[in-house]
Order: sequence, then C-alpha cells, then structure tokens
Amino acid sequence: MKNLIVLPIVLLAMGLLLNNCASLTGFQDGRTVGKGNGEIIASLNFSQSPNFQDIEDENDLSIPRIFFPSAEIGYRYGVGEKIDVGFRLNTNLNVALGMKAQLVGDRQSPAALALGFEGGTFSLIGGLWNASVPVYFSLHPSENFTWYLTPRFTYQFSTLGSFNSGFTYLGGNTGFMFGRRAKFGLDVGLYRVGADGSSIGTFQVGLGGRIPIGNN
Repeated sequence: MKNLIVLPIVLLAMGLLLNNCASLTGFQDGRTVGKGNGEIIASLNFSQSPNFQDIEDENDLSIPRIFFPSAEIGYRYGVGEKIDVGFRLNTNLNVALGMKAQLVGDRQSPAALALGFEGGTFSLIGGLWNASVPVYFSLHPSENFTWYLTPRFTYQFSTLGSFNSGFTYLGGNTGFMFGRRAKFGLDVGLYRVGADGSSIGTFQVGLGGRIPIGNN
C-alpha cells in the first residue's frame, strides 16, 4: 500500500523536473464545432522529455530521454460557425487558452483547414509561458474516419529570468480517429526543441477521444 502511494508522487516530481512544460497534444482536425456547440477532449499521452540544461549537446547520452505519462482534458466551444475558443489542462500543470478559425471547408466537407492560436503557462505561477500557432488540416473520407496533420510552432519563455533565452518547438502532430459523433484514436507528435542555435528531438504518442456536445 505504501508503494502505491509513493509511486504517483515520484512520477509527478519527475514530470515537473523533466517534462518539456509545453503541451504538444493533438487530437484536433480542421473542422470547427459550429456555433453554440461544444466538445470535450480527453487523452492519455507519453512524452519523451529531454533535459533542457543539456540541450546544447544532443549527442550526450547522459541526457534523460524517458517517456513520461500525462493525462489531459480540454473543452472547446463554437462562438461562431467557423470560430472555436477553448482551454486545456493536464497533469503536468500545463494550462492553455486558445482559438481556432476554419478557413477551408465546413462541418461536412471531406477536407478542412483551420488556423489556430494558443497561449499557455506552466503551473500558473511559475513564470513560464508559451505561445503556439498550429495549422489544422484534415481529411474525412467518411463520417466514421478522420486523418489529421497539425504543423505547429511554439515559443516558450520565462518572465522570472529562469532561462537566458527562449525555447522554440517546431514540428507537428498527426493521427487518425474513428467514430461518427464520439471519436477515438491515436496521436503522434514529433518536434525539434531549440535554443541559441542548438536543438534536440522529442517524441510523443497518445490515445484520446472527443465527445460532442450539441448538434456537431
């Protein structure tokens, strides 16, 4: 019983020390939910976490590259037929607010493209912030299957002088989802995390689902 109590505490501490502090979860396509509709998004993710203090030497085998689990939940709401706003938070203490505007297609089109913006912080009071610009593209050959690709650029910075410079994340997520209304699927993310001209690769994989609220 004691080990069952200690293990979650150890995992949380490792996550706070080693996690990349910016949520790179996918599970979104190019469609918006439609005005007045909503959607709940939940996922379990495993992220490869480099040690930022050693980012200048990506070949250093002493850099920890563990796969650390995190659970994430989010919600988005259609303030317009083609504009969503939403938030998400996870067990690594990341909190983010964002929006998505659909530029190509609609809720029934076989292809869709949307542009987003998201701002987030690590633990609200940690002084570590990030701004992200994702591009959401998806194909819907049927209402039961979706494939998506989400290129993303993220910039992370500190307001407390914790870092001498900011970090950039450049990469994207891809995945597929099954289901007519409620959808479930697999997401994979690949990114390069860089600072001062050096960078290191990071990888993430997750299982998740989306539950619609309303007529979407």
